[in-house]
Amino acid sequence: MICNSKTEFLTSLRIALENNNVTDRTDILTDFRQHFDDGAAAGETEAEVCRKLGDIDEIIKQYISEQPQQAQPEPQPQQPTGGSMPDTSGFGAYSGEAPYSQPRYAPPPQPQGFSPSAGKIVGVLLLDVLIYSWCLPALAGLIIALISVALSFAIIGPITLIGGIVGMFVDVSGLIVTGFAPVSLLFFGIMMTGFSGMLVIASINSVKGCINIIIAIINQHARAFAGHSVFNKIGYRRENV
Repeated sequence: MICNSKTEFLTSLRIALENNNVTDRTDILTDFRQHFDDGAAAGETEAEVCRKLGDIDEIIKQYISEQPQQAQPEPQPQQPTGGSMPDTSGFGAYSGEAPYSQPRYAPPPQPQGFSPSAGKIVGVLLLDVLIYSWCLPALAGLIIALISVALSFAIIGPITLIGGIVGMFVDVSGLIVTGFAPVSLLFFGIMMTGFSGMLVIASINSVKGCINIIIAIINQHARAFAGHSVFNKIGYRRENV
């Protein structure tokens, strides 16, 4: 079954895991939820991530095949149908009970610990050297420049707006004046104030996006070295699936 959304995929996967009694369901759902978060950070849609992950039935078959199998019970010796078994040892008659009345099962194998992959570690280190080492500082510089421009317009816009309002009524000497200059100054202040608001919103979203990129990079390193993510991205609702 191929799904088309994150919620549909995680819900169907959770139901399939429960129906097949697969262990570590919470960790499995967390790993697949992280695939959708990484895909969103990379600009992929939920449907594209679903197609990459594949059929849920095939995923479940893989986890079922990895489940520890219980050993078959050892055969029990047949009990006597009547009377007592002749005693040839000289220690009394046979009590009629089988020596192994309960089946014995082999203990389940212990789960294996995480083993880092040399290829993933080398790939992450190459990304650090070739991309992250210059891309992240450049991105931080652009965001700082955007914040500076937003603050400048946020200060100049209201001051210009107030100057236009005051200039419509009084001049420097306190006399009532008329003319086109105060009106144009007023509209110019309104325009700059609105533009400063858009820049502030853009700055906030840029900072949030930069933080999510840093979190994604940290999680990428954590999965390569430890096998699991360590942070959740901000601005994303955590689904209880």
